[in-house]
Amino acid sequence: MHQQSVPISRLQKEYRLKPLEFSSPQKERIVSRYPESTDYNSNNNGKYQTNLSLPTLPPLKKKSKIEQTVSIYKGKAARLPSIQFTGSQQQLQRKKQISEIDGMRKSITPEKRLGMRNSMIFAMKTKAGCQPNKATKINQDAAIVCPKNVESIGFKLFGVCDGHGLNGHIVSNQIKQQLPKHLSRLLKDGENIENQIQKAFTITNRELWNSEIDTNLSGSTTISLLINKDHIYSANVGDSRAIMCRFDNGWKVVPLSRDHKPDDPEEKQKILEAGGRVEQQKDLQGNPIGPFRVWLSYIQAPGLAMTRSLGDKVGAQAGVTAEPEIKQYTITEQDHFIVVASDGVWEYLSNEEVMNIVVPYLEKDNPDQAADNIIIEATQAWRRNSLARDDITCIVIFLQK
Repeated sequence: MHQQSVPISRLQKEYRLKPLEFSSPQKERIVSRYPESTDYNSNNNGKYQTNLSLPTLPPLKKKSKIEQTVSIYKGKAARLPSIQFTGSQQQLQRKKQISEIDGMRKSITPEKRLGMRNSMIFAMKTKAGCQPNKATKINQDAAIVCPKNVESIGFKLFGVCDGHGLNGHIVSNQIKQQLPKHLSRLLKDGENIENQIQKAFTITNRELWNSEIDTNLSGSTTISLLINKDHIYSANVGDSRAIMCRFDNGWKVVPLSRDHKPDDPEEKQKILEAGGRVEQQKDLQGNPIGPFRVWLSYIQAPGLAMTRSLGDKVGAQAGVTAEPEIKQYTITEQDHFIVVASDGVWEYLSNEEVMNIVVPYLEKDNPDQAADNIIIEATQAWRRNSLARDDITCIVIFLQK
């Protein structure tokens, strides 16, 4: 998102934004998280158009562990003396040569996690996106991969947080750190598990709002799976997604979450009841373009492409909520694997296409290669459909019998 020239305090004064107070949630594609035209019009000589602004990033004490090492390849590289490789080194070098395409930005060292925990084996891979001009982009995705503090009390937790806005990467990593901590503490009480998951999300969101992180126009979606033996608790906020794949007279997909999109009838109704708007952007001729977005009733902001998110204080005034949609599922003998991923995967790949990518690696017990191929196929799908690419993150979990 582009930086703007006037502070948020002026927006609050001029447009009479309500004071932001946190209250617990009540029961009741690349498309960017915020639309480019909210603050920038590429057809108007690159001039900023509104009074909305964001402060600069606060200094970070520690660098994110998931930052990608990125390189840009343009033109012909200078000729260097050849290096002799032997054995496995030669094979690794060959793989790198194949993956490096002249003139195209690649994530050279995507973050990976590979592990085995009792009744399942799993792998995670993430890849940073890129801008239309192939400029480098901070990876705003963060993955939760079976943290030990949750596992120590008999649960396995997997999740993907997809940040958006100027500070989206900070928000997603904050959720990655804090949500498992609160879950592990609350689950020890032995009360209703759904209620404890709800509380953990509420506390995490409250901490974000009260922190020094500017979350006026920054936030993150979160899809999490809490697994206890053969029972799954799915908690979703936003448009990341999880699926379980079952073999019963053929392969079938069991959705473990529902995307919270503004054009979903149930989600749209909640936004309208809260006083927000759900509309598409319009081009210079007034024709609707792009996905439906969430706006305040009196200004073209924040323009979120989802109806639920952690953070996003301005979006909350338009009805955007951090309330997780929690569902329960039982793992059967016919269920073989689970995929949890950010919308960088689902933007151009269907549930069935992702399932078919993973199936060949099931008999090989190789979730790592399955995750690799999801990233490859998602990247190619973005290349076919867009000049830019969203961050792509996936976790593949093989359920062992």
